[in-house]
Amino acid sequence: MRTLTIETANKIGEEVTLKGWINARRNMGKIVFLDLRDRSGIVQVVGVPSELDEISNEKLKEVRPEWVIEIRGIVNARGAKQQNPDMPTGMVEVLVKELKVLSKAEPLPLDLEDEKIGLDIHLDYLPLTLRAEKYRALFKIQSELVRGFRDYLLSQDFVEFQAPKIVATAAEGGAGVFNVQYLKNKATLAQSPQFYKQIMVGVFERVFTVGNVFRAEEHATTRHLNEYTSLDLEFGMITDHQDVIDLEIDMLRHLVSHLEKTVASELKLWKYERPELPEKVPQYKLREVQELIKKGTGVDHTAEPDLEPGEEKWICEYVKKEFNSDFVFVTHYPVSKRPMYTYPDKQDPEFTKSFDLLFRGVEITSGGQRFNDYDELVASMNSKGLNPDDFKFYLEAFKYGMPPEGGLGMGLERLTARLLNIDNIKYATLFPRDLNRIDLQISPPEYKQ
Repeated sequence: MRTLTIETANKIGEEVTLKGWINARRNMGKIVFLDLRDRSGIVQVVGVPSELDEISNEKLKEVRPEWVIEIRGIVNARGAKQQNPDMPTGMVEVLVKELKVLSKAEPLPLDLEDEKIGLDIHLDYLPLTLRAEKYRALFKIQSELVRGFRDYLLSQDFVEFQAPKIVATAAEGGAGVFNVQYLKNKATLAQSPQFYKQIMVGVFERVFTVGNVFRAEEHATTRHLNEYTSLDLEFGMITDHQDVIDLEIDMLRHLVSHLEKTVASELKLWKYERPELPEKVPQYKLREVQELIKKGTGVDHTAEPDLEPGEEKWICEYVKKEFNSDFVFVTHYPVSKRPMYTYPDKQDPEFTKSFDLLFRGVEITSGGQRFNDYDELVASMNSKGLNPDDFKFYLEAFKYGMPPEGGLGMGLERLTARLLNIDNIKYATLFPRDLNRIDLQISPPEYKQ
């Protein structure tokens, strides 16, 4: 029966069978030390020629990093000076009795643990660089973010559903979409599951979905992708957008706690700094933020419909200094800036009951209250020059009783990047897609005309 490397810590004196990849090889005279990696972690394996049969000895001479092997051996306690308290298996090692090769590997083209590898090289060799300890840790953390998101919402009586990725109408407006040519009818790749979230509120009241969305961004930056994973939720019977904000704050507290319980060692590899999430998270209207920026920098953007990236960074630095918060909600974006389904503030009808959540200098969430009245939603479409006939399927849900409702969408990759203080979102994206790259570069430099 196979034993996982993590289990060896509790099997001193026992014979075990391990299977995994060779993470590293070290020769100390005739003795060979191997770090064996499997899905649970890494354990040190010791190959002593006198302990092995002839076939295993020959295999031990051959094996190199990333070869896949099976060993039978005895778990021993390490000597006091050889112990590594930072590893779950750092108190033990496995003395090899028999070694089998399950798969050979070519010599590695780069050192997987070299932290100076540039982004392009990292992405060119992604099938390999993802095996590095830090990136295995990163995407384990990201996996737990999704699990924490799902677990929290299920505990709050939300129902998960699967949203389509091929849609008839763009949820965020007609620009920036990928058209699908194959189908007989007009179709695009989904920018958001927004319409389907709202339809499903009429079915289950509280819903969420996790899935990829597509944005035809015409620029490549450290914070934009053409395909990203969106964590979306929507729920009914709200009073206004503040209910959505309050739920997100509670969810963020759950996510932080969940990560620290499930991936503490992985967070440590990334020098994780626990985000400051005070009891009362700072919250400003857009115009209030712009006034603060004007007062603090002399730059007057008080007529602009949105914040620039530098301004998002400025307000985050301001609230960190003033309130020791890594988060700030910015509300009340102009009607002209927000999609047609966004609910206006009846006390200030040029602005909406919408919000963005900024985290360590970058927007990670957009959300707010939505129209739930059919006639008001149709009027909003008309005011933005949209034809309600193009949204007939979506509008059906609002003809037959839709409660006051709202929701949000959060970018998984941006959340991951900000949580771990990663400067370029592509490092926090499992297989990034942008203008210049789908897996390999579309036009490597040597082939450009």
